[in-house]
Amino acid sequence: MDSAEGGGGAAVRGRRARARERTWRELRAAALQEVREVGPAGLALRSVARRLGMSPAGLYRYVDSRDGLLTALIADSYEDLADHLEVALGTAVDALPPRERPDPSVAVIAGEAAGVAARVVAVGLAYREWSVSHPNEFGLLFGDPIPGYAAPAGGPTVDAMQRMGLALARPFLEAVAVGALHLDAVLRTPEVLGPPEAFDPMLPEGVDRALGPFLLLAWGRLHGQVSLEVFGHHNWLFPDGCAALLRADLERTLHDLGLVPSTATGGAEVTG
Repeated sequence: MDSAEGGGGAAVRGRRARARERTWRELRAAALQEVREVGPAGLALRSVARRLGMSPAGLYRYVDSRDGLLTALIADSYEDLADHLEVALGTAVDALPPRERPDPSVAVIAGEAAGVAARVVAVGLAYREWSVSHPNEFGLLFGDPIPGYAAPAGGPTVDAMQRMGLALARPFLEAVAVGALHLDAVLRTPEVLGPPEAFDPMLPEGVDRALGPFLLLAWGRLHGQVSLEVFGHHNWLFPDGCAALLRADLERTLHDLGLVPSTATGGAEVTG
């Protein structure tokens, strides 16, 4: 084969790869629309294929089953949420892992120089912002279990969820590193600490294990408020959204933890 033929072959392979990537993006978008309309339990490959004008057999060139498609949607949603949290903590968009999603945009950014309190607020607000603007993805991640579906052990959903969790935890890990966070004795009881390996995926080596249950409780407090808003339970009180309510709760969290709020919690945008 001469160089011209070799170059032509590479160009054809490149076009085919781009076409496949485009179809895969369209497939996931169609599947997510199906989830929005019928719920994750009602997702069916045949219906997704009809949306795309493909045969069901053609769909199997991209995904092997309904569960495989659900896994891709869940992992992608966790990765998108993680992107938003990391940008809120000052990560540049072009430094994020490669993705086939729109660039994340967040209202409040608090880089490393902003201080722990500002970073807690920024990541909390970004969590809410993504959740209320992606209610169907939020439901896919945190709604009722999907009948008949189980995420593959050690698969992409696990990796993506851990990335999201580490982004949420980062300000608190920083607070521990500088001695600014006190972990109560109640977090050290065997019943709360759990098995020795329980929180290993969440914690860097050598970190106080009591930080594990602390992070779980902190997430529960944030997630509970966000869930109430996403699922419409506060609409009658706050028809325009609960951003101010969540900000107030984040400030209470800072006071409860003994972290002095920075000016970032008063509503000013913070940039890293």
